[in-house]
Amino acid sequence: MACSTFEETSDEFVWKNGADCVMVTRIESSWQVSYLTAGRLMGSMRTVYQATHQHPKHAAWDVLAKVTTAAHDNEEGMQTAMRAAQWMKRA
Repeated sequence: MACSTFEETSDEFVWKNGADCVMVTRIESSWQVSYLTAGRLMGSMRTVYQATHQHPKHAAWDVLAKVTTAAHDNEEGMQTAMRAAQWMKRA
């Protein structure tokens, strides 16, 4: 399994693991969660999922679901969702 990395700026929170990427972006008063991936058949990075949430809690749940699916690891999903929630509180 590839190593997971995080990037946090004032504008976005990014989780990466191999060819998978989950991003949280603040858009006015809402949160956008995007799941991007790349593969041999798909070529370069493509957005395969995107949703906008009014409540940070819903965005964190979405991060939990996408990271758990991408990493095939419940603990990784929980840790990343908690870290994203902390970032959303600061943003």
